[in-house]
Amino acid sequence: MPEPETSYDAIVRAEIASEIINQACAIVTARVYELEDKDPGAAEELRRRRRELIELQRSIRADDRDAVENLIALWGPRVQDEARFWAEF
Repeated sequence: MPEPETSYDAIVRAEIASEIINQACAIVTARVYELEDKDPGAAEELRRRRRELIELQRSIRADDRDAVENLIALWGPRVQDEARFWAEF
């Protein structure tokens, strides 16, 4: 039996979620560069957490609409406001 076709809308929403997590990684990467010389331990901790974000990004599946929508709802507002991002990260 063939797999059900994933809708175009679901694919687009999954791409949006992936890009939001990509933006979160960029925010963390910028902070890592700021901390590398001043606080190597903190920089390494942020690298670890960035790896977790990358794993989260890799886990995004267009056929898991609930997870995609939850990622967009949770991380979308965070990446739009860096102060909020760090407060909730």
